[in-house]
Amino acid sequence: MSKNQSRKEKAINKARELAKKYEDLYVGCAQSSFAAICDALREEAGIELFTPEEQDRIFTGMVGLAGGVGGSARGSCGAVTGSSFCVSFVSGIGRKEQLKDKFSLVVPCKNVINGVTERFQKEYGSICCRDICFKKFGKSFDFTRPEVLREFLSNSRGNPMCTSETCTIAKGAAWAVEKICDLKGIK
Repeated sequence: MSKNQSRKEKAINKARELAKKYEDLYVGCAQSSFAAICDALREEAGIELFTPEEQDRIFTGMVGLAGGVGGSARGSCGAVTGSSFCVSFVSGIGRKEQLKDKFSLVVPCKNVINGVTERFQKEYGSICCRDICFKKFGKSFDFTRPEVLREFLSNSRGNPMCTSETCTIAKGAAWAVEKICDLKGIK
């Protein structure tokens, strides 16, 4: 990383780097993107979305959202889910805000659309795990079947074609960090 990079650029690059590393460590896209976003923002932008203890607890919940929700490949890509969760959280619309104004949900929804889902749509033509896998690998996967997961992992781990620049999880994490930095005014 260049010393001339802004905090925002450093955080985006760190998110890409960590997402690829976490994909290799944890396999799943939802938890890997979530952890990369949280850690990159903490390390490079000085933004702590969650305490490390809270992050570990949320990570646990993210695991079952990997692989298109429950490994089924039928739902949203886990990288979309983990990245969207973080952008929505930073948008700051909670129970109180929803009770005051039922339409306040538009704020996080627009932030998620502008920061994450539109970019997945543009890059992959979809936010659905199955569609993204088909576009990237020419087939989709049922990750609930151990033999399918083993095949997928043997083809993706250490694959020189899957770098921090081309990895779907890394892209999602970087896009989320970019949007969060914009929302927080980090340059």
